[in-house]
Amino acid sequence: MTGSSNLSPQQVSDAIRAGLPNRPDVESSDSEAEESAVTYRDNLVHYREHVRKSLDARDYRQVAEKSWGAYSQAVKAIAADRSLRVRSHTSILRVSEQLVALVSSADPVSGSLLDNGMNSAHSLHIHFYENDLPDETVTRRADAVAAAIDLLQELFPTEASAE
Repeated sequence: MTGSSNLSPQQVSDAIRAGLPNRPDVESSDSEAEESAVTYRDNLVHYREHVRKSLDARDYRQVAEKSWGAYSQAVKAIAADRSLRVRSHTSILRVSEQLVALVSSADPVSGSLLDNGMNSAHSLHIHFYENDLPDETVTRRADAVAAAIDLLQELFPTEASAE
């Protein structure tokens, strides 16, 4: 599956909206959405850099937390591109589930990779607080999150990069 060409913009927006609470504050103006998307993408780059630095330093709790941070920013950016706001951990996961389902319907292999990345991100977020995973597992799941983020960016590019 190359890009989101097999998925209509409406399908993507509907999937994101299905993961959000039914409240008026999930929508934002075009200018606010554009500014938020830029911020989320900047944060994504920042968190990914910190994942690499934390891996080098063998600080696996920070690898876990920064992996979750990067994943959450990727999901928020995709939603912001559609003038939608994702504000909570629950919404990040629900929107992710909807995107996984949408992608899986067109490409089960890509859907499985996204599902693994989403679940890995969630378990790493929990690990930050519980410190309950072996270092090797944290590293493997951080790799799964990175692969999912790369795929999310490929499947749901910004309008400027899609042109």
